[in-house]
Amino acid sequence: MTTYFMNCKNLDELKKAYKAAAMKYHPDMGGDTATMQAINAEYEARFEVLKRSQNEQAAEDATGQTKATTESAGDFIAIVSALLKLDGLEIELCGRWLWIGGETRKHKDALKAAGCRWSSQKKLWSWHYAEDGSHWHRGSKSMAQIRSKYGSTSFTRGGAGSDALPA
Repeated sequence: MTTYFMNCKNLDELKKAYKAAAMKYHPDMGGDTATMQAINAEYEARFEVLKRSQNEQAAEDATGQTKATTESAGDFIAIVSALLKLDGLEIELCGRWLWIGGETRKHKDALKAAGCRWSSQKKLWSWHYAEDGSHWHRGSKSMAQIRSKYGSTSFTRGGAGSDALPA
């Protein structure tokens, strides 16, 4: 059934694969609408399966290390689609956070409207899904520490970075 996301075992891997597919097939990147619609439909179906699995694990986890999520597939699709319409951006996925650099000054208003926040310490914009009941707080970790802990995949509007997943 799945063609783009069959090797994804958790939501982080799924988001990484979706971002790679969107960078390759999104209409604003030279792809076509029909292919992107098929990718979105497959992403939504796989997202629901992995979300259910994560929420079940969270319910069984007595330590509290596994967290349940209320995020929907459409939340990530919307932010990636909005970012792909803006030229000159460098987008990095670290865990479940998107970090946005490059030519952001001219897109400041669009980034704010998309729900991104400016990090003056890191000199980058960030986006993540804010879970119900969670509180955003300023962290002191450097981008190198974040990349080391969560891994990183970077993309630019012109093409995928060297560590891009094949879509």
